[in-house]
This record gives sequence, C-alpha cells and structure tokens, in this order.
Amino acid sequence: MRNVSIALGVVTATAALSGAIWLGRYAPWVDKTKPSDSVLLRRTRTLQEMEDLRAGRVPTDSVGIASDPTIDPRPPIADKPPFPKLAIAERVYQFGTMEVHEERKHAFRIENRGQGPLLIGRGPTQCKCTISNLSERSIPPGGFAEVELRWKPLEFEQAFHKTAMIWTNDPEAPEIDFVIAGHVVPKVEALPLSWNAGEVTDEHNGTAVAKIGSPLGANLKIEAVTPDDPNVKIAYKALAKPELTREGWTSGYEFTATVGKEIPWGRYRSHARIRTNLEPERPIDIALSAVRTGTLSFLPPVPIVGHGSWSSTKTLLNLGDFQHEQGSKVALPALVSAMKDSFRLESVESNVSFLKVTVEPDPAISHDDRQGIRLVIELPPGSPPLTRPATAPVRVTLRTNHPNLSQIGFDVAFVSR
Repeated sequence: MRNVSIALGVVTATAALSGAIWLGRYAPWVDKTKPSDSVLLRRTRTLQEMEDLRAGRVPTDSVGIASDPTIDPRPPIADKPPFPKLAIAERVYQFGTMEVHEERKHAFRIENRGQGPLLIGRGPTQCKCTISNLSERSIPPGGFAEVELRWKPLEFEQAFHKTAMIWTNDPEAPEIDFVIAGHVVPKVEALPLSWNAGEVTDEHNGTAVAKIGSPLGANLKIEAVTPDDPNVKIAYKALAKPELTREGWTSGYEFTATVGKEIPWGRYRSHARIRTNLEPERPIDIALSAVRTGTLSFLPPVPIVGHGSWSSTKTLLNLGDFQHEQGSKVALPALVSAMKDSFRLESVESNVSFLKVTVEPDPAISHDDRQGIRLVIELPPGSPPLTRPATAPVRVTLRTNHPNLSQIGFDVAFVSR
C-alpha cells in the first residue's frame, strides 16, 4: 500500500467556490468581511488554471499552480501493454458539519486492477495543499494506495466543496479528482442578532422574540443573560424538536425580551449579553431596539424657515438642504398627556452647540386632557455649514418637567451649505 496525504488549508471563503455566505445567522463575535474583487478574480483564475492543467494545456493566465513545487510532473501516459487500470471505491466524501479551525481527514483508496504499474503524482488543488508520504509513485498490479485529504477551515462556509487532483498514467483515466465537502458552522448562532421590541406605549410594553441554538453541540446551556438596562427583562425556554429540526440545530432556546414603559420617549437602543456553556469566553452580544410613544404625540412639522419632515418610526426630523446664511427653523407641534402643569424644558443637550430647541404652548391644538405645545428647532442664520445626514444625525436630548416623561430623545438631520 502507498499512502498519499493531502492537507487542504483555506485562507478565506467565497460564494464562488462554496455557495452562499451565512446571512443573519452567524456567530456574533466573528467579523465577516466580503471578499474583495481581487480575491474573487484570483479564485476564478485558479479554477481556470486547474482546467488548463487537466486538459494538458499551458496556462495562459497562471496564478502559480503550474509552478507550485508541491505539484508533480504528469507521468507519461502508458501507450503500450501491459496497461494499468485505475479503480476507486469513492471520489466524494462528506465531512458533514464542522467547526472553524477543526481539522478532519479522510483517506481515499486507489487500486490498480490492470496488468502494468499505475504511476501517480500530485496534481493541483483549489487551495494551498501539501502531499506527503509519496516515497513510491508506482502502484503494482493488484496493489493500492491511499490518498489522505485533510481540511482545516478558518471561517464559516454554508457549503464547501474542495477538490484535489491526482495524475495517473492510465490512458483511460489520466487524472482523478477527489472531493471533500460539508458545512462549516459556529458552535452557537443567534437568529437574529438585532432584536426589535417594536412600539412601547403607556398601555403596553414592547416585546422581541428570537432564537439561539447550536448546530454542533447537543448540550447547549444558557449560563447567564445580562441586559444593560433594568427596564429590559429577558426570559427563555428550550425549543421543541420540530423547531430545532427546522433551524438545523441540535439544541436551542427561544428568547423573549420585554422592554418596559419606563424607558425614555423616542427611539430606544440597548444591549444584552448572553453567555453559554459551549463558548463561555465568547458571549453573544445582542442589540435591542424599540420606540417609546404615547404621552407625547408629534404632529406634522410646520416650516418657518426652510422645510422639514418628521418620521415617527425613526424619531427623526429632517430639515433638508439649505444655505447656512439663511439657516433653518421648524416648529414641531405635539400633544402632551398625563400632566396638569404646563409643559416646559429643563435642559437641552446635543453635540451641535448652535442648534437651538425651545418650547411654547399651542392651545389651538389642545384636546381634552392633552395640552398642545410646539417644539421649535432652529439652526440660526449664519451658523457654520455642516452636513449631518440621516445616517449620522444630530442626537438631541430634552429633559422636561413631565412626571412620566423626564427625558425625550430624537434626531435631527440636515445639510447646511
């Protein structure tokens, strides 16, 4: 018997070679970067060079496979009797589900059922490979050799499919591809990583439901759940077997995060950390969001200088594009409930010092037990030019005398030229 050992090592995964990337379900601590155009181009060129070598052509656009010192010259094809005859029992082996950095190996068997010696040599592969234990490159009639493929992935791949080629002198099978395939998955994954609890009002809390599970460990346990905010409560329960099967997990849990009514008005963001027994050194960090409404209800803005639009779901006031010499000024009418005294601002905070926010009563819109007010947001004429788009707005925090609404937060976007 002759042993041929091939070790496959991947530097980075790509959809071109291994299918789609994990979207929305991956270990949260992993920085998943998209392969650059140059990486994708090199892999395309690699596959093309392998095809050229397979066909006996000189590569016209080589990436170095042909000159790789670990690749043997093709043995001369037998052109007269006695001929060798290559036989293999399997060509593709499924590793199944693997972890990142986990190494596995499999031995493929090559038999010679012909009358002459079967010559073999190391051919190209899809990634950097080494072949050892090839002291003899000839399999006698009736003999066999084992080709061992080893694989150690360095990142997640929904489906990998790696090929190693062996040259032979059999005129009916001058080369043979051996393939290893499978999936590279995290020990623990969250669906999704960002939890949205929806709208929180005076009447009801916000709720987010999510799942955390393991495709590898049958004994996933939750060690600790730690929200940043005491207004957030998180409960969990084990998933039933049909749910685990649907997600492709061996164990997992359903989480319910409840965001209480005591959070500040407006867009709310917080975090929670979940620690498991499978990877205690790598906790799962969850981003939790909600929108606090009720008590304060904004009406469509009233432009005074320039124009403005209001998004209640994003709690964003967009002042648009204007000349800084002219400035911008918009009134944002609102109805305030659950308050007997006149509504007033105690303080205004923002990271743009020249943005001004004042409040004035608006009895014309008062209704029943809700008092009408107008928040006036102004960038005075002559303010410095500044660009703060909706993707990077100015955060404004108002502190008020309201008994249940001591803090109001919203964003302001604008382009001041």
